[in-house]
This record gives sequence, C-alpha cells and structure tokens, in this order.
Amino acid sequence: MYTIINNILLVVFFALFIIEGNFKRRFYTIKKNYSLFIPLGLFFMLALFAALNPFEGIGVFLKGIEKYWSLILIPITFISCKEEYTKDWKNLFLALLWGCIATLSLCYANAIYEMIVGNEPLHYFWRWRHLNHQFTAIADTHPAYLGLYIVTSIVFLFMESSYKKWTKIILCVILFLGLIQLASRTALLSLSILVVFLILTKIKTHWKEIGITFSVLVLIGALFMGTASSFLKERLVSFQNLGKDQRISRFKISYDIFTEYPIFGVGNACKEEVRKKKYLENNFQTAALEKYNAHNQFLEYLSVNGIIGAIVFLSVFAYLLFICWRKKQYFFLTVLLLFLVANITESMLVRIKGIEFFAFTVSLLIILKNKEETSE
Repeated sequence: MYTIINNILLVVFFALFIIEGNFKRRFYTIKKNYSLFIPLGLFFMLALFAALNPFEGIGVFLKGIEKYWSLILIPITFISCKEEYTKDWKNLFLALLWGCIATLSLCYANAIYEMIVGNEPLHYFWRWRHLNHQFTAIADTHPAYLGLYIVTSIVFLFMESSYKKWTKIILCVILFLGLIQLASRTALLSLSILVVFLILTKIKTHWKEIGITFSVLVLIGALFMGTASSFLKERLVSFQNLGKDQRISRFKISYDIFTEYPIFGVGNACKEEVRKKKYLENNFQTAALEKYNAHNQFLEYLSVNGIIGAIVFLSVFAYLLFICWRKKQYFFLTVLLLFLVANITESMLVRIKGIEFFAFTVSLLIILKNKEETSE
C-alpha cells in the first residue's frame, strides 16, 4: 500500500545495499553470472526502446523509463548476494502475506468507520461504497494488484510456509473474505482454479481440513448471496455483466494501433495521444478521459513495442515457465501463471507495483535455479 512510501523504502533499501560495500566481491559475482540478467534485462530493453520511440528529449525519455529501473536494480541486488537471498527468500513472500493482512485491516477499519459515521445498516457492508476501488482507496492501491498479492499469499501459505494448519486455514479465510471485498473477478477465478486443483491432489490426506474450509466457504457464500448488493452479485456471478465489460471491447483499440505500427510499435511518447484519439473515435469517453492503458499486457506490448515486444513477452514467459517445470519450482510456476492470468485484464508491467512484484519473483527464481545448477 501507498506507492510513494513503498518507493521511498525501496530507494532506502538500495542505498543501504550500496553503503554496505563489498563491491569487488559483488562485481565478481555479477560478472560471473551475467546471463542471469537476461530475462528481466529484455523487459528493461523494451522499456528503453519504447522511451526512445520517438525520442522527444531527455526529460521525456527519463520519464518513460523511471518505473522500470527495478528490472535492473533488483536482480543486481539479488544476484550479487545470492547466498543470503537463496537462504531467506521465503521471508520476502512472508512479508507479502502480512503486508496483505495489514492492507486489508486498514481497508476494513476504514469501511467500518464510514459505516458508523454514516449510520449505515450492517448489510451495507457489501454495497458498492465499500467494494473494489472504494474499498482500497484508503490504502492507495489497486484492487487487481492487491488481489494478485492475496492469491499469491494463499499459495505461499499452503505450498511453502511452516505455519500450523489451523493458522493457515484462519489466514486463508481472512484473505478470501478480502478477495470478495475487492470484487476482483480475475483473482477469484484464479483462486477457484487453485482450490479445485488442491482438492483433487490433497483430499485423501487432508480431507478434514478441506471439509472444514469448504463448509466455511459455503457459509460465506450463503451470507454473500443473502446480503450482497446487486453491484457485487452482477460483478462476480453475472456472465451477462462480464459480456458488457468495456475493457474487453477496448482490446480491439490496441490491436488496431499494432496494425498501424506493426514492427516497433507506437512507442512510449505517443501512445496516450494515439489511444485517446482511437478511444474517442469508438465512443469510449471514460477511457479517453482517464487515459486507460490496454488492460492486457500482451496487447500493451503489441501496441507499444510492436511484434518485437509481443515476441519478447511470450518468449521470456515460456522460458521462465519451462525453468520452473524443469527445476520442479512449482511454487514459482504457480505464481508466474497467476501473474499471466492477471495480465489478461490488466497491463501489470505498466504500473510500478506489478513491475516490482515481477522483478522480485523472477530474481528469486533465477538465483534458486542457479543454486541447483551449481550444486549439480
């Protein structure tokens, strides 16, 4: 939560990393493992080329790449200190888990405060005023990104954490309730698929825990159907409402931009102007006013970086998923698949929260992969 504070803390983190010293050893480690930078380095190169296409001055160029430095700085930090992060990588996801709990606590506290001040009845808790963007506004975060973090945290709880089973179940229920409040369809769909998979693989050995969790979810579902507003019901369980989602209709806009700039794309400097023009031509007034992005990362690269960007996007992810499968890093495989699913309806690598999450995840995967190869 709070992007500005997050960025300040990240800068402090890198500053402490530099002050710590050991430059000779770190430079040797980076030089020896330069190939590990390739996956994230390719995404940084796409941002670099987009910022130069067309070049409209150093100020515009620097603004175009300011969000993407973490694609270089985070792997530099992790790779130069491989031993430390290889040993303690779970602590980063543990921090993500408790960060989600803290964010939800703040959002819930604010929602309850607003209900008390407004003298609202209890069943207003699941009305639109306390859902989705209205729910997360107090924490200065986007529901789609928080939804991804929450589902990732649930996966971490069951696949990698050492918490006792009842602690896992309680935390999972809290996080699931948060997902409903977020009204993030993509996150809930991802979680539903994971739950079905978990049930199929664990039902013989953990049937009691699964039965209790399922009973709690049924109870929550019954409560939801009885008290939720029409906004929430239509958003989460109405296929008709899904068909009316304008972001899907807007996908064609990004594809049309690609057909006009097929090789290198429209670039970073002109993308908002070109998109706004096409939004207005197709009567997407709100999208033009709010300067919406493609809301699909593949189409984002296709329109901004052309066919080159699309190929890099697909190739890097195919490589990363292959590495996860080959090295049996199933937790990271799941997280990357969740990230890909989130990219269907969001351009996750346009906002800094998505960029940093991706950079942390891939950097950890790369150093763990390298450790296994070295030990072999």
